[in-house]
Amino acid sequence: KQYSDYVLDLSSLIRIDLSCQWVNEFDDNHQIYKNLNQIKELNIRQNLITNWSQLWIILETYFPRLEIINVSNSRMKLDLNPSNEFIFLKEFILIDTDNDCDLYENIFKYFPNLINIHLDLNRLSFISEIFVERIKNLTNLSLSDNPTLIHWDPFINRLGILKHLQELIINNCGIETIKLINQDDSIELFPSLKYLYMSDNKICLYSSINELSRIKSLMSFSILRNPIYGLNQIENETAKQMIIARLPNLTHLNRVSISRDERRGAEIDYLQSYAQDYFDKKLDFINEHRQYQLLIEKHGEPLKPIVNQQSKKGLCIRSDLLKVIFELGDENETKIEKKIPSSMTIAKLKTFVRRLFSSQLTNDIQFNLFVVIDKKHKELISNDYQDIQFYLGNYCLNDNIDRPSIIRIEII
Repeated sequence: KQYSDYVLDLSSLIRIDLSCQWVNEFDDNHQIYKNLNQIKELNIRQNLITNWSQLWIILETYFPRLEIINVSNSRMKLDLNPSNEFIFLKEFILIDTDNDCDLYENIFKYFPNLINIHLDLNRLSFISEIFVERIKNLTNLSLSDNPTLIHWDPFINRLGILKHLQELIINNCGIETIKLINQDDSIELFPSLKYLYMSDNKICLYSSINELSRIKSLMSFSILRNPIYGLNQIENETAKQMIIARLPNLTHLNRVSISRDERRGAEIDYLQSYAQDYFDKKLDFINEHRQYQLLIEKHGEPLKPIVNQQSKKGLCIRSDLLKVIFELGDENETKIEKKIPSSMTIAKLKTFVRRLFSSQLTNDIQFNLFVVIDKKHKELISNDYQDIQFYLGNYCLNDNIDRPSIIRIEII
């Protein structure tokens, strides 16, 4: 009776975790295994299984309907090929198994229905066309912490033909540039890719971000700890705005949601930042800024910069950082003092203000900004393309140029 109760319990199991248990083989107690045919997930990472032939026995004999298997942190020798394909297996986790692509292309041909693969912390130095052919049904692929992978082209580009690939994780792979190959118009690379994670790489140029604008389905992108970001908060914020503006369909950057105001501010700031090149009609401008014309159609043409403007007598020379007191409501309500770049556009300033008063200025609340001239006068800050210096410059002529300007926020 006790044994029959035990067997009944076994038949209800769907997941077995034997990780870090010093397992070196599975015995042949068929009385137990016949009650485990329903098992869907098996975790045998960091054990003592040394040959792939042992894994084939486990899959063929004991768990024939397995869907997920984890054999990470193992060192297995490919000594024998299996006799059958494993059509039920959908997820294969092979983190830290110390192999390159040639072994995996040999293994995956026996798993025709894989949709999720983890190959992090291995010795991947290339991705072959054969490997890609073996995983044509894949939706999720993680290749992080393979610092010898390095080259987007041709290796990452080869993954672009995977029609169902939705998530690609390639953190810390030593990648320096992103360059999508020029395909025939009828062939779209990464047609289903929604999530791309590339933190801890070596991306330093916006030309790489421009390339990603060709991936129309991309919604979430992470690029933390890449040299494209600066050394201080202002440079980091600028880089963030430039990335958002270049990727029109992005809804999340570094796993943080992009608000409507933030996108508008980023796009206008981007338009104004490159306005001089646009008006100069520089060669290759459109190729380098694929979204620029579309953003002009969306927001209007940027202001034409004044070139070689001479300093006018009597005007004070201000620091690049302006001291500003932000007042929410009238002068008796909430006040916060900040230093902001004089070149910050009004569109970006509005995003900055919403973050500064995040609890009061939620996304559904509209507001106007005013420069306070004196107790009786104020000027509406209305042109999103202008920089803050344009509005504050008239009020720097005073006995104390370090006195902060006042910007008042009024909820509509």
